[in-house]
Amino acid sequence: MKKVLIESYQCENIGKTIAALDFKESFLERDFLTINVSDELKTAMYYYAVGICHQTYHLANPELNLYGWDFLEYGFIDIAKNRPQLLEADYLVQLSTAQLAKEIRPFFAPQNIAEQCTLDNIEERCSFWIHMAELIKDSGLSHLEYIQKSNGVPNYFYKKLKHTVAYSDHLQKKTSFLMKLLEDAKLIQFSNHQDLIPIMDYHMQRVLLRTGCVEVLDNDLKFALQNKLRLQNEQELRVACISAMKQIAQHSGYSVFKMNDVFYTMGLSCCNQEALCQKGSCEKAPCTLALAVELDQHQQCIFEACCKGKNDEDYRKYWQPQVNTHYY
Repeated sequence: MKKVLIESYQCENIGKTIAALDFKESFLERDFLTINVSDELKTAMYYYAVGICHQTYHLANPELNLYGWDFLEYGFIDIAKNRPQLLEADYLVQLSTAQLAKEIRPFFAPQNIAEQCTLDNIEERCSFWIHMAELIKDSGLSHLEYIQKSNGVPNYFYKKLKHTVAYSDHLQKKTSFLMKLLEDAKLIQFSNHQDLIPIMDYHMQRVLLRTGCVEVLDNDLKFALQNKLRLQNEQELRVACISAMKQIAQHSGYSVFKMNDVFYTMGLSCCNQEALCQKGSCEKAPCTLALAVELDQHQQCIFEACCKGKNDEDYRKYWQPQVNTHYY
């Protein structure tokens, strides 16, 4: 019996709402995408940053108001500028995980004080980092040459990168996110967007559940999601969310990768621990969605007219699946 159902009519409603949005060019002009380093170094920076980005609940620099991925971007910019060897495959393959962990701690700590590093599971992440470097080293190519060899064919990435532990997720969240960054930074242009797999992380799953784009049919799963209980397997839900996102993108007229700029940023600010539709303000200041999308004012959620969670607390209770994974 199916545990979840894609509500196509709701995906259409949400997609048509997104179709009317104007995206800000400035969102693609942030430092992480425009940093003044070589294309080789920039490619390597994205490759390693995305590879170690999963479950970053504790990664934070409150002094700079940077949390999760935003602080990871900041740290990797610092590495690219001040310790670029940590983005060079020849150097990385000579390091142990403990050595690499020691080197990177200051970059993910307030005021670069290594003892205050907030990047958890650091040796696991460093083992992924080194394994990613080994793939590049063994190829005999530079990071830039490795991605250029794809000729903009999406399936090249999906087939090649799965041979690293970091990018081994068969639903390809990290791989798609890396591809989006490479395209946003104008390092590559994908020839066929129909072959792109939507980026699906936990923030986006939460928004899809609360809006009613994905309905939960199984009472045990519903209870677990609404009460933040640990799940052994959330694959059926995540597959449904990916399919729903494809439908939403189709109705919006935008690429599936562009959906990340709406759902991820919304999940960070407008629809997180508290919902904008109930509180009247976002959790983050400035609102991350407002950084990506043109908004005249933001006392109301952009999905308020069609979101099921706006008037139904049962939908607002949904939380993302609680799973132990390095896939996202």
